[in-house]
Amino acid sequence: MKKQIILMALLLMSLALSAVPVVAAQMRLFVADMSVTGVQNKDEMKTTLQTLFASRLTGGTVLAVGSAAEADAVVSGSYVSIGKVFSVDALAKTVGGKTLARAFVQGDNQDELIPAISTLAEKLLAELAKVPVTTEEKLLAELARVPDTVQPPRTPATGSEINPILNGELIKPQEVSRNDTGGWQSKRLAGAASLMAVGRTRADGSRELFLAETRRISYYRQGKEMALIAEGELAEPRKIISLDTLEDGVGNLDLYVTVIRAGELVSQIWQVNGDKLVQIADEQPYYFRAFSVAGGPKKLFAQTMGRGDADFFGDVSEATRSGKTITLKNHIKMPRYGNIYTFNQFRASDGALLTAVLSTDNYLIVYDENRKELWRSNDKFGGSELFFQRDDSDKMRTTGDQYRWIFMNQRIQVTPSGAVVVGKNDGFMVLGNARTYKTGAVYCFAWNGSTLDEKWHTRATQNYMPDYYFDAARNELLMLQTVQRSGMNERGASSLTIKKVE
Repeated sequence: MKKQIILMALLLMSLALSAVPVVAAQMRLFVADMSVTGVQNKDEMKTTLQTLFASRLTGGTVLAVGSAAEADAVVSGSYVSIGKVFSVDALAKTVGGKTLARAFVQGDNQDELIPAISTLAEKLLAELAKVPVTTEEKLLAELARVPDTVQPPRTPATGSEINPILNGELIKPQEVSRNDTGGWQSKRLAGAASLMAVGRTRADGSRELFLAETRRISYYRQGKEMALIAEGELAEPRKIISLDTLEDGVGNLDLYVTVIRAGELVSQIWQVNGDKLVQIADEQPYYFRAFSVAGGPKKLFAQTMGRGDADFFGDVSEATRSGKTITLKNHIKMPRYGNIYTFNQFRASDGALLTAVLSTDNYLIVYDENRKELWRSNDKFGGSELFFQRDDSDKMRTTGDQYRWIFMNQRIQVTPSGAVVVGKNDGFMVLGNARTYKTGAVYCFAWNGSTLDEKWHTRATQNYMPDYYFDAARNELLMLQTVQRSGMNERGASSLTIKKVE
């Protein structure tokens, strides 16, 4: 009742002061889920359409926001496909339910879908620009967010009148699980690193750590603090997309650096030489990854790049190095969505070798030995801002971009006991083709014969987590965080958190 009285008073006041329409400085739009009819993979299609439409609606006097509670207007839509022909419709309404604008587009084949979404956004924005926003409508929108119970203002209390906060009214951050029993936090590290690799443990107990930015490799020793030992830098226009370490059998530590130049693989191999980083091989046509498959010994693996749309081609193979020569053997066939960076394997209780994969939509999937899907997560995992580009001029008319963006993902680790460990970044937002994440966490699962059951997960970080590593020998979890993103003239900054897992 009080809310209605306040609303009427404000409306009368606004009408008395002015009846002239005013245009809002910036309209906040929330793009809701779009209904999909006539296609397979409806859930994936809904997410894709929502993401594409939201990214194309932002600009000028319109801002796409992440929830209906923040919005001045909500945009809903529908996608209908009949044969090869499709239609996409959009409807914008105020938070009070008043229709503001409608728009639709049609296409003759799926190749026209992405440019059609851009056209639909342009049409809807043009219609919204015609809609005046009156003072009355703005008051209604703001008051729709006011709670039903309006408390009258109170005079400041004296010290004797202030009551203590009761239990349950003050929320304090706590660890999600008792498994996470201790930790260590580095100071601010120069550079917004996107990759991390762990080396050897030295005689003094310090740990060798390597961080990679776009073209820079930093060698640290982690003891009580992170001590920067050496750095190596690649020439432009190369970009580092993967960093791994492996001892060569005679006491040397090799760094396998997967590098992209002009959309092609030109990977490098570096080696730790005392307090220096030395490059020992260049122009390697492989994606590299050194890890433990099925919780076994750490080995080097490689995969090649294909032509056209085949960004990852052929089997993942065990690799050995002799000088600058790489030899491939023991090939592993990939299930759907599988590539060298998105898979790992583990043993079921009956000895069956199962494969865990992160799909392109970030669902965690388990396949059997015949590469048949056994289980798929309901929640999304993984998520990375790291990407590389390849020429896609042939599809520029459809995509509107000369290049295809290939995003990397969080790697899946498997412990010697068979536990599956995977990272998860949240707070996903699309800016054009780029992705932005706000928080990160690490999850540990165990296979129960039918599903992956969660054993533990960490509390979410307050920053994007570009990489992590579970050190099974020490029962320690290393989580790399981006505390400041890089800019035109700024390297940004990172930090490292180490948690003891019991």
